[in-house]
Formats: sequence, structure tokens, C-alpha cells
Amino acid sequence: MMPVLSIIIPAFNEANTIHLILERVRLVSLIGGIEKEVVIVNDCSTDGTEQSIKNYLSDHPGMNLRYISHEINKGKGAALHTGIQAASGDYIIIQDADLEYDPEEYNLLLKPMLNGVADAVYGSRFMGGNPHRILFFWHTIGNRLLTFLSNMFSNLNLTDMETCYKLFRSDLIKSIPLQENRFGFEPEVTQKIARIKGLKLYEVGISYYGRTYEEGKKISWKDGFRALYCILKYGMQNKKKDLNDVSPGSYSLLSRYGKWIGLSLAAFIFFFTSLNFSTHDFYKSRNSYAHVFNNDGLGYYQYLPTWFLRHDLDHGNVYFIALPNGNQFNKYTWGTAYLQAPFFFIAHAYSLLSGSPATGYTPVYGFFIALGAMIYVFLALSLIYFMLRRYVNRIISLFVVALLYYATNLLFYTLKEPAMSHVYSFFLITLIIYKTPEFLRKPGFINALWIGIPLAIAVLIRPTNLVISLYLLFYSITSFKDFTNRIGLFLTKWYLLLLMAAIAFLVFIPQMTFWHLTTGQWFVYSYKYSVGGNETFIYWNNPKVFKVLFGVVSGWYIYSPVMLLSLIGLIWMVLYKKAGSVAILAVFIVILYFNSSWWCYTFDCAFGYRSFIEYYSMFAIPMALILQKFLPSGLMFRKGVFIVLALFFFYLNIRMSLLYSWDPCWYGSSWTWKNYGKVIKYSLKGGTCELNVHNLEEHYK
Repeated sequence: MMPVLSIIIPAFNEANTIHLILERVRLVSLIGGIEKEVVIVNDCSTDGTEQSIKNYLSDHPGMNLRYISHEINKGKGAALHTGIQAASGDYIIIQDADLEYDPEEYNLLLKPMLNGVADAVYGSRFMGGNPHRILFFWHTIGNRLLTFLSNMFSNLNLTDMETCYKLFRSDLIKSIPLQENRFGFEPEVTQKIARIKGLKLYEVGISYYGRTYEEGKKISWKDGFRALYCILKYGMQNKKKDLNDVSPGSYSLLSRYGKWIGLSLAAFIFFFTSLNFSTHDFYKSRNSYAHVFNNDGLGYYQYLPTWFLRHDLDHGNVYFIALPNGNQFNKYTWGTAYLQAPFFFIAHAYSLLSGSPATGYTPVYGFFIALGAMIYVFLALSLIYFMLRRYVNRIISLFVVALLYYATNLLFYTLKEPAMSHVYSFFLITLIIYKTPEFLRKPGFINALWIGIPLAIAVLIRPTNLVISLYLLFYSITSFKDFTNRIGLFLTKWYLLLLMAAIAFLVFIPQMTFWHLTTGQWFVYSYKYSVGGNETFIYWNNPKVFKVLFGVVSGWYIYSPVMLLSLIGLIWMVLYKKAGSVAILAVFIVILYFNSSWWCYTFDCAFGYRSFIEYYSMFAIPMALILQKFLPSGLMFRKGVFIVLALFFFYLNIRMSLLYSWDPCWYGSSWTWKNYGKVIKYSLKGGTCELNVHNLEEHYK
């Protein structure tokens, strides 16, 4: 297999030149039979750069070219970080999107590498006899001064540290933990490779066809000061690394294991706080995990003990409806039980080994089901974090994950109602959203399984979860041409859709078996057998949208006000035509319409609006983008104000969750704004509470 050169092209507002440089790259013939891989990272251009790239891709479908788009402008360094991580070649070279550097000279840099004498090669504009456009005197002085200072700290003798053309062994550059998001990339990477013992660095002369500011040059005097800061910052780091130990992520212990250290710390915080709340607060006065099995949660869970312990599926239900034929019908479906099953079997094994009652409904079973719910939520939050890192920085990603858990009703339904379906749908839909870009980039058998299996189980849990398939249809669509291409992709890959349909059929077999066993029919609308009558959609012509979002009874934004950030972010995405806005908006509108048309549109006896929990991973994207937009680096006052508000949201959500868990009667159709205001006031005071809907007014006098 021939070696591959990955060409990283960061682009920001280069509509006039991007297609020209791509054509030059395409026409280059590399020495040694090396093949090319082009990775373009569009750093949220506001001109026609994206369309120009897509047009070029459409005109050259056979070119090995990968396109990545940042949702917000992060800087050249951040674009390079994205491109380096995405590159799959043996060597990596950096190419600007303008015409200042000539791709024909890649071979000059490759020669020392292919001869085995170099691990990295810099292309110098200030050595050799190649053409060099005469432009700015002070720029030249600045470049030479920065190179001189860089050499002082790195003990190298480079002539051009700020050059764009830098060629690296792929494993070498991927092993370095890069931090600079703008033009500080050049001094940072130079100082860090200089500290790798045994590294062989070469420099070759190249041409330079510079441009003026009128022609599109972007670097300014402020970037010079940043480069000086980076030289001092990274130049005073004395850690050395042996070249033989270089492997992806191995530059330091923190960079090698940082992701896992951070994930372990996050897991500790998550499970410590969750178990503390669950054990000492959410089950206060009951103090028993057996309370997990109640109401709808019991309906979802009872398939497991009924089938595997009692072996009497049509007569062994605890939470059931008696049919005229004498059978017992469960209107809830199998989907949630699929995900609960591993923890049910662990609990059952523990009960048998310890001599505890193995009935399926003891506190032991409740504990393991609750633990399972926490694990699924933690996995989903971890996926959300890694998904958000495609769009925003680490701090914003972590902050949004914390807001989703501690400032919304996700906390309540994870800890107080872990047998309910919402956290399981949340995990499944998060997995679908996380895997969607990968499936669309490389539609194949494995990626189809990653989408098809969670989608089938999510639809079995709740049929309206099929709405998330719109995300797959509209993801990254920004034009009608994009939409027709997406339809064409699905038509071309029809066999993958057939595979997903087959998966759905297999997933539904136990459910259809139960329906046939109890009713004689293979397909049943189970909610027509509900105790209160036929539960269905009755408000198609008069959806209760405002009450769903802002109603005093379970209104989404009333009990999880932090989600207003997501709404603001989505509006911003739509107004500025950000990629991804169409998919999120489509899912939001359809699921809002469905929920607003349901016979019990408030989903009464609930803390907040529980039927949006499934889609929190999708709503995390606009929330993260709007936070990164309005909380840029340097605005400490704005950040401080937001942190105070976030802490307030954390506290308010936890307090109200506890109040509801102690006495859920203070919610209901008779709830008023006056009562809501009193609960808010009581929540802020702290303390304990025993509420009752019948003496509520007396309680607050």
C-alpha cells in the first residue's frame, strides 16, 4: 500500500482562491508514488467559501477530499487541530487556502523525509534562490525577530519559524498536545517539537507569492504579540520526550491519558453526586429503592420479572389492564426493558447468591435499575461532550453537559424515576445524533447498525421517537441541492435502509409476540387499552404549544428555564443559516406539534415537561454555540454573570426536584401561578417540605 500525504487546508473567507488552490493541489504529482488526501477545514466562513468548496467537490467526485466545517469561527490553529486529528495519511503538510505557497514544492519538503533523514521539514521563504514577492519591510523584520527569539528558546537555527509549509510525520504531530487556536500555532509547534529528543528537523528553500491586506491577508500586529507570548510560554517548558516513544497522544502523561483522566474525574463527580442525591434525598422518608417500581416505570419494567421469573406473560403482570378474554394487557412496550435487562440479571444473580428474595421487585432490583439509569445517562452525557467538541471548546462543552444534567429535569428522571422510559430514550437518541455525521460520511454496514439498532429500540419505547430520523435526513443541509444529494445518497444506499428495517422487525418480535398472545393481533395500538380510555392525539387542529412551553403545569421553559438558551441558540443558527439548524428545527417543530396534540399535553403528574428529555442531546448543540458566541475569551464580567446564573439554575432545579420527589401532589391540573411562585420562594429558602395539594394554601400562609 502506497504512503499517503495528508494536506491540511484551513480556510476562512477564501471564496476567491479556495477552488484555485484545490485545483493546484489536485494537479500535483508527488514523488515516490505517494498518494494525496486533502482535508479542508472551513472555519465558519461568512463569504462563499463553503459553496465554492462544495462546487469543487461536486465537480471532482473522484478526488480524495474530506470537508469539515466549524460551526463558529475558532481560528487557524483550531482549524489545524481539527484537520490533524482527522487526517489519516502517513505524512501531514499544512497548506494555506490562498495562493501564497506553491503546492508543486511539496516534493522539495518530501525528499528529506523519504530519504529517511528527516522527521519534520520546514519550507523557508528566506533561504535558497526561489521567487519571493517583495512586500512589507516591517513584516520581514517581525518574522526574523520572532524566528530569532524562537531559536533562542528552542536552540534551533531555523531561518523561517512562521512559515506555512511544515511537513511532519503523522504520528509525530498527532502526539503533540496543541493548544493555540489562532496564529500562535507556529511558535507553539516549533517549541514543542524542539523538545523531542532525537528529532531530525530539516529546512528547505521555497517560493513565496505573498499578498497584501487588500488581497486578503489576515495576520496583524496583534498576532505578532501573541506569537511572542507563545515563544515565552512554550519556550520555558523544559520537558523532553524521546523520539522513540512518540505515539499518538504520548507527548506527556496528561496528553496521553488526559481524556481518560478527565472522563474518570467526571464519572466520579457524576456518580458521587447522583448516588448521594438518590440515597439520601430523592428517597427521603421512604429510603427504599423498591420505590423505583411505580406508575409508568413499573409498566415498562414488569416485562422482565413477568417473562423471566414468572414465565406467565399474559397473566403475570402487576400493572395491567384486564381484557374481556381474561388476559392481562400491558399498554407499555418492551423497549425500556431491553436496556434494563443487563441490570435486572445482575440484580437477580446477586439476590440468588446472597439469599435475598429473588422476586424482581425488592430494593436490590430497584438499586441496580437505578444504577443502570445513571450509567446510561453518564454515557449519553459523555457522547454529548465529545459531540460538542466538534463545534466548541472544552470549557463550553463541559459547561453545557453540566447544565443539561444539573439544571434540567433530566436529573429528576435519572434519580427519582429511573424505571421511566425517558433516560433510555435519551441515551439512544444521543447515540443516533452522535453517529449521524459518521454514517453520512461513510455509509456502510457497521455505521448502519450504529444508527439502526438504537433507532429501532427508541421507536419501540415510544413511536414518536421516529421523529429523530428527520435529523438523519436533514443533518448539515443548507440548500435544496444538499437535500437532493441526501435523497440521492439514501436511494443509492437503499440496502442499508432495508437493513435498518430488518433490524426494526427483529427488535419488535418480542413485542408483537406479547400483543398476539394477549389480544390475538400482531400489531396493536396499545394505548387504546388504557384505564382511562383511548389515549391518543386529539388536538391536531388546536395544538397547545404555548402551554407545553410556558404553561404553569409542567411547562418546559418554566421548570427548566436554562433550556431557553437552546431556543435562543436555535434562532441564532436559523437566522445565520448555520449548518445543522435545519435538522434541529425540523425535529423540534414536529415533536413539539406531536406533544402539543396529545390528549394530556401536559404529561401531568410530572416534574417539568418530561417528553423533551429524549432530545436534550440535540438541543445541546444550539446551547453550546450561543454560549461560545456570547462568552468569548476576555469578557470576564460577562462570564462571571453567567456563572452566577448557572449556579442559580443548578440550585433551583435541585431544590424543586427534591420538593417534588418528597410530595408530588404539589403538581397537577389545579396548579396556579400563585402556587408556582410560592414554591419558587420556598425553594430559595431551603429546608424540608411536606406538601399536600389539599392544604397547599394553608401551608404557605
